[in-house]
Amino acid sequence: MARISFVFLLFAMILGAQSPATTPAGKAGTPNPSAPAHDFTIDSIAIDGNRILTGKAIISAMGLKIGAIGTGALFDAARDRLLASGYFETVSYRYKASAAGTGYDVSFDVREVTQQFPFRVEALPISTVEATQYLKQNDPLFTGRLPGTQQALDRTTHELEALLDSRKTPAKVLGKVIASGPNQFEVDFTPPGGLPPVATVTFDGNKLINVLTLQNKTAEVAYGQPFTEAGFRLLLENQIRPLYESKGHLRVVFTKVVATPSTQVRGMDVKVTVDEGPEFKLARVAVEGSSAAESAKILRTAKIPTMTVANFDEIKQAAVRVRDSLKQQGFLDAEVTTDRKVDDDKKTVEFFLVVDAGPEYTFRTLTVNGLGLDGEAAIRKLWSVKPGDAFPVNYPDYFLAQVKEEGFFDNLGDTKAIPKIDQDAHLVDVVLDFKGGAPTPGRGGRGGRGRGAQSGQSSPSGQSSPDDSGPPHQTR
Repeated sequence: MARISFVFLLFAMILGAQSPATTPAGKAGTPNPSAPAHDFTIDSIAIDGNRILTGKAIISAMGLKIGAIGTGALFDAARDRLLASGYFETVSYRYKASAAGTGYDVSFDVREVTQQFPFRVEALPISTVEATQYLKQNDPLFTGRLPGTQQALDRTTHELEALLDSRKTPAKVLGKVIASGPNQFEVDFTPPGGLPPVATVTFDGNKLINVLTLQNKTAEVAYGQPFTEAGFRLLLENQIRPLYESKGHLRVVFTKVVATPSTQVRGMDVKVTVDEGPEFKLARVAVEGSSAAESAKILRTAKIPTMTVANFDEIKQAAVRVRDSLKQQGFLDAEVTTDRKVDDDKKTVEFFLVVDAGPEYTFRTLTVNGLGLDGEAAIRKLWSVKPGDAFPVNYPDYFLAQVKEEGFFDNLGDTKAIPKIDQDAHLVDVVLDFKGGAPTPGRGGRGGRGRGAQSGQSSPSGQSSPDDSGPPHQTR
């Protein structure tokens, strides 16, 4: 009789897990910690969609543990902890009865904040190196760079204040994103009062580039920014050095940076002394570590213009072109860096492209949500990347743009492409989400692989993700 009662109890649990995704925590369909019969453990935790953070780090930050009791309320809290960290744009989850029937398999789908910045500590009784070591030990989400979200800044500020307290040097900390170059930013942590800002900048020793050009380039990011010599020198490296290197002056040196309090406004007047150095001629451009055939192909992709003076800026742009081309060929982790060999006696330089293509990723499956059977069939016919093909990184966004532009569907609403990348197997599954839309009568179509443009997608935080296969489940 006891065995029969257990079977009925297990059956009731499975039926409860089939309730809609909108079921509030603690009601039917969600294990209730107050009812011992519904206390089931977490048998597995999976993380999907992560590209920057490891699954282990994300699981540690959410606070769930395998073997612990799992409930809808606990899963909600884990999701909310990740969203509150500032490291994620969206987080959703689903759970279902495990294959063994002893607990839950929980899967979290995340989209990270991809834009992350280096950080520095200024005018505090700890160094940037010490702060980095402490954060890596105490914050599982910290990788050495930080998102610029307010939640992430507050999270890191709290950790740094804890470090200062532990050293018996308590102090308040303020974190903010500041410009360090053209389209370059960093996160600075300083006392709340901040540092005196840059008021004016003047140059001495410059001949090749006029003062106005140097001041205008500096003004793009310097004025009003907190002044430290280290920070200002970084700005000079990012803003002024490329101007000289584009003209072949690879040995430019900023010999002095002198700051004095301004007599006109609150801030610092900064004077920079420049030693422009000699002009260098280009000896050659090559690809490091590649065969002659591979090098020729890469250099064709690089499209480096003919030049006599060594223009390092052109080489960096060529590296970006090669990297983007590799990503379109399925090498999603491709990195292309630059190196150079300077002959100071001959005043010549050799530039090198250093290519790390990484593994090739191939396409695996396509999931189409939000369309009827006819609409889904039309999309699958248009989609041209076949299972096993190299996966072009921009293709999903390009495909959706073409579907809209060609008018294959009437009243088509928002669309979204979600690539799910399996970094271990080097496979990519793509989910296409549609809102509204029915196939336009008489329209055929093409789904070519055009390059497209990179773009990001966003969705409401905590958005549910349907799962129409497998055992009974819930999604939140």
